[in-house]
Amino acid sequence: MSSLPVSDVPLPAGWQPALLSRTFSFDLPSHHTGQCYRVLVGLPAEKPSAEGYPVLWMLDGLASYPLTEVARSRSPGGAVAGWRQKDPAGLVVGIGYASGESFTTDARARDYTPESPGSAEDPPSRAHGGAGAFLKFMLEELRPLLACHLPMDPARHSLFGFSYGGLFVLHVLLTEPWHFQRYWAASPSLWFSDGLLLRKLPAGLSVLQRAGPLRVTLTVGLDEQYPEQFISEAHQQHLQARAMVERARAFGQQLEAAALPGLDLDFRVVPGHDHLDMLMHGARRVVEHFAFSP
Repeated sequence: MSSLPVSDVPLPAGWQPALLSRTFSFDLPSHHTGQCYRVLVGLPAEKPSAEGYPVLWMLDGLASYPLTEVARSRSPGGAVAGWRQKDPAGLVVGIGYASGESFTTDARARDYTPESPGSAEDPPSRAHGGAGAFLKFMLEELRPLLACHLPMDPARHSLFGFSYGGLFVLHVLLTEPWHFQRYWAASPSLWFSDGLLLRKLPAGLSVLQRAGPLRVTLTVGLDEQYPEQFISEAHQQHLQARAMVERARAFGQQLEAAALPGLDLDFRVVPGHDHLDMLMHGARRVVEHFAFSP
């Protein structure tokens, strides 16, 4: 028996949609991509500084943004060790899709990947190569709209992405790094198109030499390539082909070896974490420890 959509199920009186604290949302169609996006915006409890709010932009926003609630919550009287005593005074913007799904496979595969001269080698989706159009959506449609209502500090924009989103983060870093000052790439899909971004890294270094001060965090879970136990031979082959740890390490090493002035790199291999773990690892930490620090 197939289950009924939730909207068709009679619910008790008084049941209402769940809401996140200090969060509003809206849907926004894009002329650049042809997609319709669902945007979540988290408001801080504090007023902005004279320069405006710092802003954290989060890809896969319907999955990543809710995970920031722990970092954005006030400490209950200081009773829980390690919680903040006050919220970070910044905006958190989660960009998802109007479908309402946490991950919309084809849409994110197209939006978060750069143009590829060869095969993308991603069986779940045939849509790729729309990163340029998606960046234009962020910069020319979404950012100006929010800036009309919320003051933003132009020198404190951070970009967070996971998996394909992490690939997008590094693509922007290597091509147009001046749009953001801080970058967090969690488990970036550097295997995409036979290591396309690793091949483009040398050219990207020349672009980065002309950029201002940047802070870059690159993370990957050890279990993404070297788990204690493989589920099957096919699982082992898949992880070895993706080589998530080694590709991330190679990217970080080349970036660090370039010794670019003004670039602060933090590369982390996190033990005991698989691919999805790294979304939770990054989304929880990027708010408190990265995006809004001085």
